[in-house]
Amino acid sequence: MRRWAAGALVAFGCACAGAPPLPADRLAQAEAEVRAAQEIGAERAPQAKVHLQAARDTITNARETNTDDPEGAARKLEIARAQAELANALAREQLARTEAEQAHARLDALRSGPDVLAPEPTRNAGGTAR
Repeated sequence: MRRWAAGALVAFGCACAGAPPLPADRLAQAEAEVRAAQEIGAERAPQAKVHLQAARDTITNARETNTDDPEGAARKLEIARAQAELANALAREQLARTEAEQAHARLDALRSGPDVLAPEPTRNAGGTAR
């Protein structure tokens, strides 16, 4: 009876130990890329938002898969990191496009109104321009 109880405890202990933890470095990298994409504004760029959500979902899926397939979970973390990097790049691209469009609009406004560029000359007390 004691052997059976000891064997049951060992089996139970092994079952409770579960899967090895996710690779901490890969998880940290994936989560850091997600945060970076969020901070740069990936939620506001439609394409970036899609990839950012995919990265989040892949991280969640990696956590769930880790019990049955630790190697697969580690690969999923690499995929999540790449998805978040893509979201980050797309958000930066959108930001650069917006800034370029604004600069172009300012340039057009300045070109169409040359009076806006040149300040009027100031007059001194004698009425002559300086």
